[in-house]
Amino acid sequence: MKIRDRLLLAAERQFAEHGTVETTLGQIRDAAGASVGALYHHFPDKAELYRQVWANALADYQRNLWAVVGASVDARAGITGGVVAHLRWVTENQYRAAVLTSARPPGVRESESNQVFLRDVWRWWRTHAAYGTVRDLGFDLVYALWLGPAQEYARHWLGGEITTAPTAVATELAESAWAALRAPAPDESGASR
Repeated sequence: MKIRDRLLLAAERQFAEHGTVETTLGQIRDAAGASVGALYHHFPDKAELYRQVWANALADYQRNLWAVVGASVDARAGITGGVVAHLRWVTENQYRAAVLTSARPPGVRESESNQVFLRDVWRWWRTHAAYGTVRDLGFDLVYALWLGPAQEYARHWLGGEITTAPTAVATELAESAWAALRAPAPDESGASR
């Protein structure tokens, strides 16, 4: 493994376990088995190292989520599969997930990879909304109803406040997301009355 990758993995774990403020570059360097020069060759300061760790975690998460949502056969499969994929990723990537629950560093939201991901997800959503399969809601509300409960559960689990693994409740949270986001059937909306 290259030294840069070792530094990123060591930083990911240190930031997850100790927090961004409490983690020192010395701890990261020691955990990676890297010299001071190697650390500063790749990252000019702790803020840039943290930004890279956060951006890498986000990109990995988004790749995993989009692999499921983008390949889904219908809206229900995409919504429920997205929740299950989210919770599975959190369970399998606890350090990365913990990093993503901390403050987002400047510039990540505007990154090209994040913009592409958001555009793809929104295009997927708008397609299903146009067919009347899901509710025609704004992006922020879609995000909150789709992944908000799963994210909150995962955050508490990562913090040790909940002991049941996210994957154990994934189906229930996925079905709840579908119930919140699916378009009402004509007989549910009052149109046939």
